[in-house]
Amino acid sequence: METEHDTSPTTTYHIDLDVSDVQPSDASSPGHFSCLFDPVKKTSGLLMLLFDSDGNSTLKEMSRQHVLRMTQEAARSVSSMCPGSKIPAETASVCDLQPVHARDIRRMENVFSSFNEPSVVIRQQAIFFSADPLRAIVLRDACLVYVPDGADSLLSMLKHYFVMNARDDTSPYEFRALETLLATLARYFRAQYDQLSPIVIVDLERLVHGHLDSRELERLREFKNTMNEFETQVDGVRRVLMELLDNEEDLRLLYLTKLFETPSLLANFYSFDSEEAEVLIEYYLQEIFSTRTTAELLQRRITNTESLVTLKLDLKHYHLHE
Repeated sequence: METEHDTSPTTTYHIDLDVSDVQPSDASSPGHFSCLFDPVKKTSGLLMLLFDSDGNSTLKEMSRQHVLRMTQEAARSVSSMCPGSKIPAETASVCDLQPVHARDIRRMENVFSSFNEPSVVIRQQAIFFSADPLRAIVLRDACLVYVPDGADSLLSMLKHYFVMNARDDTSPYEFRALETLLATLARYFRAQYDQLSPIVIVDLERLVHGHLDSRELERLREFKNTMNEFETQVDGVRRVLMELLDNEEDLRLLYLTKLFETPSLLANFYSFDSEEAEVLIEYYLQEIFSTRTTAELLQRRITNTESLVTLKLDLKHYHLHE
């Protein structure tokens, strides 16, 4: 399914969000609908996919210190201009943007779970993107993606999008990387919904027109809980993107390349607009909201069916005891 939308004349975002080849978790059990990936740990570090500016990827085993050094090196030239530069008091806080700390790296290593709060944390020349099952550190010329165990199709998707976006040399690398992450996440959510919804709908029809017992009602409640988890997961990402969209300062801090090439912009922060960042976030916010709305409609159908089934069971018990 190819999606089209309006963009600014200078910016285009048109990733195909077809989900036909995604292989999410086992849908035969509603409890496996949410993200159950774990980071792949080796003896001396974590498995990471390192994407370069051409979209090429390299699977590497990296220690926490290695990741920390890499992110700190990216910020070195920018941070060096701050101490000696004369920055007005009202903009000095911008230059006080925190450098990458070891705790930022540690947070990215927590067990993957649908219950983890999504976040976009901006540090000096680094964007920490966390929305399970995707976690990545975006730099101005590279992207480090934490490899989740059992997510081969997700990684294939990422590789495809990174290569495809590498053809667009009109956007800075960090925006191509962010687009890839958001497109993959939107596609993953849609695939999860598309996998479970037919199973749920068939069960709902059977419950309404077929034999009723308490076990069927329990299965219905399992589906309801699963959809609640899914909605919570999607809502978390949506909330983070909306907060980012409403934060003018953070939107501009996403421009890693621009701030690296012209560090003086840190002292004149609002001298450039954030349209490219806004267009990117707004588009994928709409994609994710569309999936959320569809899931909400199914959830309402589950709730209505649950009420009907409960009523029928109550009537059945009443007649048995007459």
